[in-house]
Amino acid sequence: MVSLDKSYIFMLQFLIFRDTPVFNFFEIVMKKYLLLTLAFTLSYFAYSQEVPADSVSADGSMSFHGQRISGEGAVPATEVSSLVEAGQDLSNIKLSGKIEACCQAKGCWMSMKTAEGKDMRITFKDYAFFVPTSSAGNSAIIEGKAFVETTSVEVLRHYAVDGGMSEEEAEKTITEPEINIAFEATGVIVKSKE
Repeated sequence: MVSLDKSYIFMLQFLIFRDTPVFNFFEIVMKKYLLLTLAFTLSYFAYSQEVPADSVSADGSMSFHGQRISGEGAVPATEVSSLVEAGQDLSNIKLSGKIEACCQAKGCWMSMKTAEGKDMRITFKDYAFFVPTSSAGNSAIIEGKAFVETTSVEVLRHYAVDGGMSEEEAEKTITEPEINIAFEATGVIVKSKE
């Protein structure tokens, strides 16, 4: 007697029953299910992301990234240290200043100087938007939350390499964690160089 493996039996069943009404019913149901699933998935991704697209002002002097913000009420970034010391609520603050450095890989972070000359690292909420990698040297307005954080040596080295430093140089020069003011931006305006 010939022994049949399971895949061979399945193929025989498929060939025998493929033109039956039951098989056709399941084929129709599966096609509709697949189309419905595809439509739901596409609509979910189309409407779930509320991050506005980057845009440029009409005169080309500013680019907007993340949520659309205005420049009104911005405090100089150099004053953020005194606001932290005064214990002010920094959960929604707007700052302005010069972009000192920017991630050269994607534009996923930037930095501004505080009054003490320290770098304030600015990241973007939920990694949802970036700024141009050529932003260093431009003025910017940022809106979001400021906070004090300890940045590990590993993360500092990663930022240094993203900023253009070699890995060997980063290992030699960055040996201790830093306690700095950091910022998570929900919106950024980058002004063109004047």
